[in-house]
Amino acid sequence: MTKLKPTQTHLLLGLIVLVGLFFRFYRLTTAPPGLNGDELFNAIDAAQIGWGNLPVYFEGNNGREAFLFYLIALAQQLFGDTIFAMRLPAVLLGLACVPLAYAIGRSSFNRRVGLIAAGLTAVSLWPMMESRWALRAVSLTCLSALTIFLLQRAWRSGRWRDWLLGGLVHGLTLYTYIPSRVFPAVILAWFGWLFWFQRDRFRQQWRKMAASLLVALVVFVPYGRYILQNPDKVNQRIDGLNVALEDALNDGEWDKLGDSVGGVLGMFTMRGDKDWRYHLSGQPVFDPVTGLFFYAGVLVCLWFAFKKRLEIGAVNLRSPIANQPSYALLLLWMGAMLTPNLILTANSSFLRAAGAIVPIYLITAVGFDAVARYAVHHWPRLKPVLPLLAAVGLALIFGRSWQDYFIVWNTNAEVRHIYQAEIAEVGRFLESSPPPENTRVFVARQYAHDLAPRTFAYHNERFVDWFNPDHSFVWSNDANAWYFFSRAEPIPAEIAAQIGLATAVTPIPYDDGETAALQYKLNAGQLDWQPEHTAVLNVSNAPQLIGYDLPDELFRGDTLALLTHWQIPANVPDLPNQLTFVRAELVDSNGNLWAGESTLLGYPQEHWQSGDRIVQQLALPIPEGMPPGSAYVRFFIHDSAGANYPLVGDEPNLFGPHLVRSRPLNNFTPTADMLIFDDTIALQSSTFSSLIAPGLPVNISLHWVALQTPAQDYKVELNLIQPGADEPFLRQQFAIWPDVYPPSQWQANEQVSSFHSLNIPLDMPTEENPELHLNLLTPDGRSLPITQGSNKLAAMSLDLRPHLFEIPAISRPLMAQFGEHIQLLGYDLDTGQAQAGGEIGLTLYWQAIATPPQNYTVFNQLIGSDGQIWGQFDSPPVGAAWLTATWLPGEIVIDERTIPIRADAAAGEYTLAIGLYTPNDGVRLPIMVDGRSQPNDQLNLTAITLTSD
Repeated sequence: MTKLKPTQTHLLLGLIVLVGLFFRFYRLTTAPPGLNGDELFNAIDAAQIGWGNLPVYFEGNNGREAFLFYLIALAQQLFGDTIFAMRLPAVLLGLACVPLAYAIGRSSFNRRVGLIAAGLTAVSLWPMMESRWALRAVSLTCLSALTIFLLQRAWRSGRWRDWLLGGLVHGLTLYTYIPSRVFPAVILAWFGWLFWFQRDRFRQQWRKMAASLLVALVVFVPYGRYILQNPDKVNQRIDGLNVALEDALNDGEWDKLGDSVGGVLGMFTMRGDKDWRYHLSGQPVFDPVTGLFFYAGVLVCLWFAFKKRLEIGAVNLRSPIANQPSYALLLLWMGAMLTPNLILTANSSFLRAAGAIVPIYLITAVGFDAVARYAVHHWPRLKPVLPLLAAVGLALIFGRSWQDYFIVWNTNAEVRHIYQAEIAEVGRFLESSPPPENTRVFVARQYAHDLAPRTFAYHNERFVDWFNPDHSFVWSNDANAWYFFSRAEPIPAEIAAQIGLATAVTPIPYDDGETAALQYKLNAGQLDWQPEHTAVLNVSNAPQLIGYDLPDELFRGDTLALLTHWQIPANVPDLPNQLTFVRAELVDSNGNLWAGESTLLGYPQEHWQSGDRIVQQLALPIPEGMPPGSAYVRFFIHDSAGANYPLVGDEPNLFGPHLVRSRPLNNFTPTADMLIFDDTIALQSSTFSSLIAPGLPVNISLHWVALQTPAQDYKVELNLIQPGADEPFLRQQFAIWPDVYPPSQWQANEQVSSFHSLNIPLDMPTEENPELHLNLLTPDGRSLPITQGSNKLAAMSLDLRPHLFEIPAISRPLMAQFGEHIQLLGYDLDTGQAQAGGEIGLTLYWQAIATPPQNYTVFNQLIGSDGQIWGQFDSPPVGAAWLTATWLPGEIVIDERTIPIRADAAAGEYTLAIGLYTPNDGVRLPIMVDGRSQPNDQLNLTAITLTSD
């Protein structure tokens, strides 16, 4: 082939770099069509960098390496908080890969390889796209290439300067992107290859190579120390991925690993990254022709890495000894950077494989060079044509990349949604068509509290009000307003019908005519949306409830679309912006809570203005088991920690009543074996545990269907009977929702559930497993006849726990009496993990003086000298299976407990205290030790010393 002169080479390289520069800078702020969340988070974190804040790792957004952030911070200092400044470092890093590809190709092989590799890197879709967004991946692409260039030059020159500079950049590479953690393996494997195949030269340079590794290690030390101290933080993203290699080795799921390997092998010419976010979905790296050159390059590199000579026909293409390491290095480099995709079950991500960009295009250039040399040898007349063919090929790749990126990818609906292009278009619209004076602008967006406003600020400096259209709407009666809804998040139909905006629409288009957003206009006082139910609830420093929309008749099993109406009062102070939540609860007439739902208030606090009206929608599910009858709703405003804002005034926070009933079944037909009483009530099903233990209640749910309206208020009778016996040994009767929704109020085909607790005596017979039977009784006690089915609900199984009456060995004896029925015999203590974030092991030895009349809960508290509780664990002794009401007189119960210690507890002395209380009201049992009452009805067992980590 024609040998290029240095001047020609430099001109061609300059032209290639200019093309790459144009390709990366053209429409940089509008293609991608907006900002994605990762870019925004990176820019926000970069803005926090200063002399007092120089992190080596950024923990937010699942953790990110720091190198790119410092470049973004510098660009923002120079050019302001703009999209251009945010993306400029990525553009420059990506552009630097073009001359780096040339330099590696030129120094390792020849000028032709360097120019082809530089051209492919400049105009191919993958490296071009990686250079156009403010993400970390491109920094790995650039710094890994720079490291390889410097270390190769060091190997050839033997200069200390080159080895040390290569080590410096090698260390910095580890601050770029997660896959950089594999990069040191590339260098070590290459050094190993050099030792094996070029041992004499290796012996001459090993000290310099070791010094280079030492410099890289020193540079890495700050980040390495952080990794050792915070392994969970630096592995957040990795922990969220499924590792196919682990599934294969641990669970034998080799098919997953096979899929991952197949995905990597197929990414070059068959099927690429499926995610529209960072690539044209499914498009491979190469077109078929360029892909052939890549495969040829792989074969050439494999051959030359291990052979000194390659026979091609009658031609010997010698590979100088000095070039052999380059072939091996390209394969090692590419393979290592593709390893994360090989071992992960997720999509074969081009972003994750960004470190392989430069070696892949270098290998392709090697393949093209080998094919070209072969062609010139056999067909000499092709010699002047081949450079033209290479130029045409690169031009075709450029044209296809342009089409794929600017015409296809940048206008794709999914891409526009990912990059919040609708927000960008609204910003540009308001820039070109500002609203009239005193007109408020409301923008509806799902991420109204954080991401959307921050994104909008990069497209327009105007202050606008935001709300979440998924479940809220905001308006002011005091001002005209413009509303903007994105095409992807249109105004909900039920809200549109209420506010009358369904037809007042002005579409805001993209450049290609597709609708990006819809504009609505609302005049002051135009909207008169009053709540169906007036309700006044004043909340401190928060919106005031003025009413809600809810049907008077509610059906169990339905999910209510509850609309709450709020208004910003005049006296709300200007508070720091924080997340505010609305909570609605549904309670029965006895005050029992049956349903509750919290949702983030869709109108961020920083936008609140006096008089603003908010409609907030909540989805409130009514459980099937809620008793029919009267129900009430109550409302709360709370913060992100769940703490309710205090109420102002004496207005009751209980609104209603609303009737809860069951929705009648359509065409209900009892099954042939369904239990039916007197052709009136059918037992559709029942739910309970068939295990039965002396002293423990059996909780039973009975699910009825009224075949016709019952004439009387029937009662449930539950019987336990031994097999073959004439009479039950236990008979208990229960009313069904008395004074709430008794059977005489049931409608035909209505479903009703009733709940009963069958109290099992301690002295029940235990010779045989009993049977559970069901009867329905009239108010005067007569049994209803059974029309069909059996009233035997189940054959119960006895669960008889062992009883201990001999006192075991106790390491710390201590006699203390709790109330009249329980005493403590002593305890064992394990303080091996007594430190912040650790735990204390405690074993309590209880004895029943007599069977306790009810069930008690044990509390364990670790109390500091300041009186605060630094560790606590409450539960029944041994758990719910050994409730205190089941203890026999004289029985000993061994109660093993683990008390967690707060992570912020300081080293020092603490007191371990215990006690017993009734769970329904929290009243503690009095404690006597040596005839003396214990203060606060708690027993201070011992002092505990917490150690430092």
